[in-house]
Amino acid sequence: MLKLKGIDFSYGEQQILHKIDFHLRENEFIGIIGPNGSGKSTLLKNISKLLDPDQGFIYLDKDLLNNYSYKDLAKKMAVVPQDSEINFNFTVYDLVMMGRNPYQDRWGRVREKDRKKVDEALQLTDTEKFKDKSIQNLSGGERQRVIIARAIVQEPELLLLDEPTASLDINYQRNIFDLISNLNNKLDMSVLAVSHDLNLISQYCDRLILINQGYVHTMGKVEEVITKENISEVYKTNVDIKYNPITERPYVIIIPHSKNIQRRKTNSFIVHLICGGGTGKDIMSILNDLNIRVSCGVLNRGDTDWEKAKRLNFEVVEIPPFAPIDNKAVQKNEEKISAADLIIVSNTPFGWGNLDNIRVLANFKDKDILFITTPEIEERDFTEGEITALFHKIKKNNNVFETNDNKGLCSFINNRYEKMLYD
Repeated sequence: MLKLKGIDFSYGEQQILHKIDFHLRENEFIGIIGPNGSGKSTLLKNISKLLDPDQGFIYLDKDLLNNYSYKDLAKKMAVVPQDSEINFNFTVYDLVMMGRNPYQDRWGRVREKDRKKVDEALQLTDTEKFKDKSIQNLSGGERQRVIIARAIVQEPELLLLDEPTASLDINYQRNIFDLISNLNNKLDMSVLAVSHDLNLISQYCDRLILINQGYVHTMGKVEEVITKENISEVYKTNVDIKYNPITERPYVIIIPHSKNIQRRKTNSFIVHLICGGGTGKDIMSILNDLNIRVSCGVLNRGDTDWEKAKRLNFEVVEIPPFAPIDNKAVQKNEEKISAADLIIVSNTPFGWGNLDNIRVLANFKDKDILFITTPEIEERDFTEGEITALFHKIKKNNNVFETNDNKGLCSFINNRYEKMLYD
């Protein structure tokens, strides 16, 4: 769809872009991130033909960008600029109709198809309710949706956006990115968006490009780009990376330098999680958000919970895919349990292959153990009743607690271990 090869660009003697290479596939949503002055907006202007690169080539649908006339390019590509200020008193309808200019004759005559496309764009962007209003009378978020509607009526295959949510409140930020994502999915429109908001753009994009001082620092999947190492190095600030428990996408937490800010301890409290088959994913997200050290085991490599634990950099006692727990894994699991302050057992099904994950708990009567008990163990027992008997035997100990869900888990941890979690 779009391909850049060796793009250099300078303002006078100052070189801004250095050997930029990347490609954007059809129907893909890519975000461009980077610090102020890194060249993000300049790169977008080169792609939109507002600026001409000093060296390199830009291809759009395998044809050189320079081979397109401005009218033909407007049918392939639409741009939503950073500044959506309109200095003239146009109505919303008239402003959106301007996006049909590439399809109109030299006299600018409006056809029925033009009206139909404008109506569709207004409906898609939820702006038809104020189509007769002046653009000057709209809020920032409403105006931005109108500018996007104007871009949509061009019927572009590629949509370029430069800071589409700058200066908007959190509700409008979400609305704008929901809209962009919908256009990407519903209209099969490829999207390339520049944004300063790492946490917002990382929730929506297929891939990210991290620009630093005019160079591509890192490019790839969101979780490959939004890492502690990458963000700390490029933005020159101390950060931590967590994962959104809903989207499972990474988000950046800035760590203040002030020593007076209350912090959670990261090394004094440890949880060992027994889970499997995806039953531990939400629990891991909760523990990660609480900044608690976590170990997991025993998990088969490739299991959904194993993948989540690895992504969060948790310690994992692991065994090969589909393999039963062996003595070596049991010993390692016991070591992790011994080091933990709390053992949490998720509502995972139990069979002969993972039975030893529960058997080992009988040896730890001095450790707090928390069972997630919904659904009941009988419904998750695939050992002809052996795991149920063992489960109820362990539950008789004074160190064992129960909760029905993750909300109860959070309350248990905060109420019982508050002094250990905070300085």
